[in-house]
Amino acid sequence: IELIGGEEPALKYVKRALSAGNHVVTANKEVIAKYGTELAALAREHNVSLNYEAAVGGGIPLIAPFQRDLVANEIKGIYAIINGTTNYILTKMSREGMDFSSALRQAQKFGYAEADPKNDIEGIDPTYKLAILASLAFQCQIRPDDIFYEGITRLSSRDFRYAKELGFAIKLLAIAKQSNNSIEVRVHPVCLPEDDFLAKVDGVYNAVLVEGDLVGKVTFIGEGAGALPTSSAVIADVVRVARDIILG
Repeated sequence: IELIGGEEPALKYVKRALSAGNHVVTANKEVIAKYGTELAALAREHNVSLNYEAAVGGGIPLIAPFQRDLVANEIKGIYAIINGTTNYILTKMSREGMDFSSALRQAQKFGYAEADPKNDIEGIDPTYKLAILASLAFQCQIRPDDIFYEGITRLSSRDFRYAKELGFAIKLLAIAKQSNNSIEVRVHPVCLPEDDFLAKVDGVYNAVLVEGDLVGKVTFIGEGAGALPTSSAVIADVVRVARDIILG
């Protein structure tokens, strides 16, 4: 089980474990986003599994549905709020009129933001997560470097006042969709109509809307930040691995 975070030494340990014939459970979005294809091949080579449900969406089951339940579909698009820290900050700025700095401090106080929040507030974290989901959805390797991203650091209270006057809510969206025989992937703040489902997803909640050609629109929602939701996904992976070993 790898829960170190960051690229190194986590990548080295995961490779070593797989090469030694050990199943791996990880919550490391950066390692999976950058090296997931390579690590999956290494796992197949040694007849073990690479499990990373906790890498995206906290406690929301997302990886397993893309790997199993949605495989009959041609995925048309993914529209997602997949960073609980920024969604909490944006909610405070929108609902309570907080400025960015105050909302960030409150998120840190309650443990929703790291002491160094750069990866969250600059859009890097959701970019890693989108790379993972898009790679699964479109059955091709999409790297973080392929994704345009912009965070929330330039948003001000004035932006939220104007948006509200016009009937919009501001959310940091991760978008991956088919477009003119290519795949469009981007992360940035978006103005959504206030009656849009994703506009109503507040606090540390995450939501992922998936459009498939057979299933239509499917939505996954749940808490995306905090130790307990993440631990739920990690333990679920461990239990799945244990069951597979027992059942052969």
